[in-house]
Amino acid sequence: MSFSDGLDASLQYLKGVGPRRAVDLLNAGLTTVGDLLYRFPTRYEDRGQFQTVLELREGKTAAIAGTILNSHIRSTRRPQFKIFELLVEDSTGAVRATWFNQAFLAEILKPRQRVILFGKVEARSRGGGLQFINPHYELLNSEIDGSVVALETIHAGRIVPVYERSGKITTKMYRRFVHEALQRLPETLEDSLPPDLQRRLQLPAVRQALEQVHFPEKGTSIELLNRFRTPAQQRIIFEEFFCFQLG
Repeated sequence: MSFSDGLDASLQYLKGVGPRRAVDLLNAGLTTVGDLLYRFPTRYEDRGQFQTVLELREGKTAAIAGTILNSHIRSTRRPQFKIFELLVEDSTGAVRATWFNQAFLAEILKPRQRVILFGKVEARSRGGGLQFINPHYELLNSEIDGSVVALETIHAGRIVPVYERSGKITTKMYRRFVHEALQRLPETLEDSLPPDLQRRLQLPAVRQALEQVHFPEKGTSIELLNRFRTPAQQRIIFEEFFCFQLG
């Protein structure tokens, strides 16, 4: 079975799943691409409205984009517990970000990379100033074969879908799997709504609706999204009622 099978394709073929994750997905009741895509976000966050370092305020949630100046791993009294810290700079200043017990990030977030951080801004206990604690992050570029290439953001720098955790499948994993599934779907999917009905009611096609429900375009109303009232979301609701009526 391949992704030409559309929504019936098995999740085991999805990039990044592997045997262990396939079991985790199965335990969460997810076996096909359709299972994955028809479990919708519980809410949305606008992580695309950037602030500068100078505009950051303690206690507020913010998103910034900047360049990593330096990073290091700090040891603690507990040998297995490490703290990863980095300093991010934009044109107005620099701010520190700290992650607890996530030393592996040193292999991902490196000096000179462009990065987005999103999270709550807190006061530093030592040395004054502000910091992010365990923020969401997204790389804006990466070096591949000696060339710097732009990366598409899915966890920050945009309207981000937030999913309910399902067993060992975190919301970040779920978002990544959904994005990968949408990228690999055929351009045209079998649609349960007749074409003439879609035209008459001006409903988007199922593939377009699924894309917009999971990864809304920039400028989509957060209020409408969180009320499940966008055209794409309304199409999904109508589809459910239509299929229910057909039995």
